[in-house]
Amino acid sequence: MPAVDSKIAHQDFNEARKLGERAFELLLEHAIAPTPQCYAVAYLYAAGTHAELRAEIDQRLHSGRALDAFLFAELHERHIAVDPYKNLRGVGGDLKQLVEQLAQSVGEAGEGAAAFGRELEAGLGELDGASGADAVEAVVMRLADATRDAVRGNVQLQQQLHDTLEETETLRSELEQQRRAALLDPLTGLLNRRGMDAQFDELMAVDPSEPLSVLMVDIDHFKRINDTYGHALGDAVIRNVAEVIRKCLRGADQAVRYGGEEFIVLLPQTPEDAALHLAETIRTRIQSLRLVRKRDNFMLEPFTASLGVATRARDDTRETLLQRVDSALYASKGAGRNRVTVGAAQFAGH
Repeated sequence: MPAVDSKIAHQDFNEARKLGERAFELLLEHAIAPTPQCYAVAYLYAAGTHAELRAEIDQRLHSGRALDAFLFAELHERHIAVDPYKNLRGVGGDLKQLVEQLAQSVGEAGEGAAAFGRELEAGLGELDGASGADAVEAVVMRLADATRDAVRGNVQLQQQLHDTLEETETLRSELEQQRRAALLDPLTGLLNRRGMDAQFDELMAVDPSEPLSVLMVDIDHFKRINDTYGHALGDAVIRNVAEVIRKCLRGADQAVRYGGEEFIVLLPQTPEDAALHLAETIRTRIQSLRLVRKRDNFMLEPFTASLGVATRARDDTRETLLQRVDSALYASKGAGRNRVTVGAAQFAGH
């Protein structure tokens, strides 16, 4: 288990045992397997020493939503784990080694150039004092050898520079791939919450007069799907819903897997009426999905999704905009599901 807060490390055994019991109770209450990742999150929550992590879980509980393993894994990644960045640090070490090798090559080339200069000066001095053809020929032969050595050194340096450039491009490509992977949800290929943060901040930095809308999508009765058909089919449902959302994106739109069965869609340059139209398109396409398991041609019962829509007001922050779209989504849930809610207006499904 990863290292936890220093305040926890100094607790006596009895207090630590009580925290462990509360952590297990939280996991059991929400039917979350006590994996090391989930237990670490539950323990920190019980200890109350990580304010941001505790606030996220409390907000989820207060909104009436269940806690799940996906949320705990995501909280672990953002607040506890450093593993997603180990590969990036490895690439940094490789790049450092490349730079050191290049510096050594350039240094050696500099020493070679200085030696060549010394040979030229010595040769010119000897030519001034040479009195016969043999002496002149000896100087010329020595200078020719020095010149060939310098040329070989330059050719070698050019090859080293070329090889280093190729290796640097390879490392740059690997670094970019790993950076992107750290921002994507592995199941759906959509942005994860870490990936959403930077995108959302950029959009909120734009002039508030520019329209910005946000959709929140939640698969209806998803726990029932998981409990009835198993997690493999549950994952298939999530992947297919993600694909529906992805196919509805336009231009700069960004889709995010926000929770286990929750998605967010960021819609820059999109006023409320256009966002509502897109939300209805997503809702009807999800409602029309028919999933068949290939190995036995089993057809999953049709399922639906509820959506909320919110458009940025001039005084909105990212937090208030997310709160408004979250409230709109849960108004859809409370009104019967399979519908879109925008503000106080409600649009029933068919």
